[in-house]
Amino acid sequence: MRREVGALAGVTALLMVNGCTPEDRAGRPVVTTASPAATASTMVDAAAVATGPEADEVPRPVSCGPGESHMIEPMPTPSGPDDVVAGPVVWRGLKAMTTGDPAAFGYQDADGGHYKVGVGVRAGATATVMIGPEARGYAGLKYGQAWEFRPVEGVRFAACPDGDTWFVGGFFVKGRRCVPLDVTAENARPVRVVVSLFAGPCPG
Repeated sequence: MRREVGALAGVTALLMVNGCTPEDRAGRPVVTTASPAATASTMVDAAAVATGPEADEVPRPVSCGPGESHMIEPMPTPSGPDDVVAGPVVWRGLKAMTTGDPAAFGYQDADGGHYKVGVGVRAGATATVMIGPEARGYAGLKYGQAWEFRPVEGVRFAACPDGDTWFVGGFFVKGRRCVPLDVTAENARPVRVVVSLFAGPCPG
């Protein structure tokens, strides 16, 4: 079920409650939401992908269909200085985590840190985001309501055709790390970006 974007207050509530943190977004949630209360131990190491009916497909398919927490933005907002952009994909405000307080962005447990930041995908675009192979032992992507936001090494996002699409979720990481992300849009070469999750400035 999907509702079109409405008032700014509605979107702010969605992003704060469910894990998206883009700033200056206008709209309301378009589908049902769920609490991303997953443990990191289920899926961080890419070498141990499970088999059987409970297995994660990698990359995990996350789209704008029913059952996925997302919102639509028909009128795109220009990216800002704290945004991380890679092709048709944007993480609003992610650079603020470089030197930010981890407690302001999520929580820590025995597995590691679980941090909330929504990801936006340009209208009609399909893009795959993969944790770099060298970081899969300590980092994961927490997107996908059907998977209860369990960390996974990669996600394939499919945006709605009628507007930029924002998906609820975030990152898992053990400690303070520089995390490489390989972003591949449809019919395009991969783009690598390195994001800092409270690790200070990262090389590359």
